[in-house]
Amino acid sequence: MKRWKALILGNGENQGKKNVIWNMIGSLLFALASIVLFAAAARATGEYYGGIFSIAFTTGQLLLTIGYYEIRAFQVTDLSVQYSFQEYFSARVLTSIAMAAAGVAYVCILRPEPVRAAVLLLMCFYKLVDGVADVFEGEFQRQGRLDVAGKSLAFRTAFSGSVFVFSVFWSKNIVIASGAALIAAVFAFAVFDLAVAGDFGSPALSGTWRKVFGLLKECTSLFVVGFLYLYICNAAKYAVDAHMSAEAVTYYTDLYLPTSTINLLSGFVFKPLLTTMGTSYREGAWGKFRSLVGKLLLGIALLTGVCCLGAFLLGIPVLSFIFGHDLSAHRSALVILILGGGFNAAVMLLYYALTTMRRQILILCSYGIAFLLAVGAAPALIKSYGILGGALCYTGVMAVLVALLLLCCLYQYHKAASQLKNSEEA
Repeated sequence: MKRWKALILGNGENQGKKNVIWNMIGSLLFALASIVLFAAAARATGEYYGGIFSIAFTTGQLLLTIGYYEIRAFQVTDLSVQYSFQEYFSARVLTSIAMAAAGVAYVCILRPEPVRAAVLLLMCFYKLVDGVADVFEGEFQRQGRLDVAGKSLAFRTAFSGSVFVFSVFWSKNIVIASGAALIAAVFAFAVFDLAVAGDFGSPALSGTWRKVFGLLKECTSLFVVGFLYLYICNAAKYAVDAHMSAEAVTYYTDLYLPTSTINLLSGFVFKPLLTTMGTSYREGAWGKFRSLVGKLLLGIALLTGVCCLGAFLLGIPVLSFIFGHDLSAHRSALVILILGGGFNAAVMLLYYALTTMRRQILILCSYGIAFLLAVGAAPALIKSYGILGGALCYTGVMAVLVALLLLCCLYQYHKAASQLKNSEEA
């Protein structure tokens, strides 16, 4: 056990470089997992069960917003240690219980067919493991060990994903494969996160529940934002499921999954800079803060352009080969979705910027407007334009959300800069 623990923690040399590399590896594997799992499910069990798995996985991810409660963004920018690890851990225990209860209630209320119900529940608990592990990874990052957080994410994702792929091709049964992935995720969490947790803080329940509930109260608006965000991202998919066939859900998912590429690649850069962003804000270095956000937005714009060109030239043949479906009729939808992925990356950056400023209400108002737009637009566009309508809905709503968040950032920046100037003059 000591050797395994030493291997995880490393020797402490070149820490900054390791933070970037392991965050990149973990984020890459986590983003690719959804593509690999869905492709394996569709190839091994067919388009019908592939569609069922896609909706179940998406629903598990949506329910995970309850488990996350958006505590991670607050935790990693809590450099003054306003709350202890025990308080963050206790809050996550409560939110995980709520997530499990919501998953069971969802299935009981909808009463889907047995296979769909089983996969929904298994994917809910599979994602619940991610939620529990996330609070440990957040503490690793807060204490300057983003590399350990990246290793944890990489190990758990690779192990559970490999078990799922092997199981689904061996059994040709989506329920068996989903159950195997859940068991593998629990095992990976136990042998990795719990093995090193003691070096960062005892994973014990807090004795100060007043502070735990205070933490949850502070994160409530961010939790609502997280839930709205995932619904906004998946509103079109749910509309396709409601108004088209299970096979159409499969085709839309084929096209949608690559949108995470830009978010993933930009995340390699801005996630390690979150603590720098937090330090700049705390020290009142507004020029540095604005410059950092501006450069990252420019990088996202350039990356989006490259990805849109690649999607137009190579996207359809590559995706058709990976998923085993002819997607040649949906080239326009793919390019539009990739553009939406670029807007999504910008949304995440601006979200973290406003979170660093602790302007949760501004974030909530922006996401609320985008949510209402998605609810109204998704069914109408799907009924009129099918899968292309889903792409137009996703990208249009993301563009509106970028504009709203950017206006909020500019407003808060000028307000803070003016206050700083007035205090210096006084």
